[in-house]
Amino acid sequence: MTELSGSGNRHRALVYSGAIAGIAIAVILAYVFGAFSESRGAIKADDMCQNLPDRRAAADTFKSVLPQAAQYDFVMTSTPDPDESYSGTCSAIGDDSQHLLNLHADMGVAMSWEQWAEQELPPTTGKVTYFSAGIKGVSTSDLAAIYVPCYSSETNTKQPHNLTIFAHALKSLKGSDSEVRQELIRLAESFGRYAHREAKCDLPSRLPD
Repeated sequence: MTELSGSGNRHRALVYSGAIAGIAIAVILAYVFGAFSESRGAIKADDMCQNLPDRRAAADTFKSVLPQAAQYDFVMTSTPDPDESYSGTCSAIGDDSQHLLNLHADMGVAMSWEQWAEQELPPTTGKVTYFSAGIKGVSTSDLAAIYVPCYSSETNTKQPHNLTIFAHALKSLKGSDSEVRQELIRLAESFGRYAHREAKCDLPSRLPD
């Protein structure tokens, strides 16, 4: 009887050990595959900045590229006067008030695109390439910027003025380098078309439709 009891205890111990090991493996796998990761916040068209011309399309783009956050906020700032002071931004903000991506439009006295690229753009990383939009489009791994014609003779200064437009990723976005570049370019072009209309520019934007 003693041997049978000991065998039963050992059997139960093995069963319990196996069950515990199974639970531990399940927990580890669940963690690896994201079961316990923080849920991703909702990104809705109604939450987008008012200065995005197609808020539904913008929401879809942000869903595809923004890094995961439990909550997203979209904050607009605007000085919409159609003159030399014109500016506008739309910022995508994640957890802990971290800026994830900024869309920016700003008016300035016209200069050569080379001066513009050197003086007016934020610090960036990655290989610089160029694309056809506005006077010049500049693309890197975290930035798409476009120099857009605006005023032939701005009302106050009587000087020609152009718009600086950019989409700038401040945190790594989802996707390959080429995918991220294309999404940033699309955002910059869309934002640029809106800014060009709002600023009441008298020169063609030279942006793709």
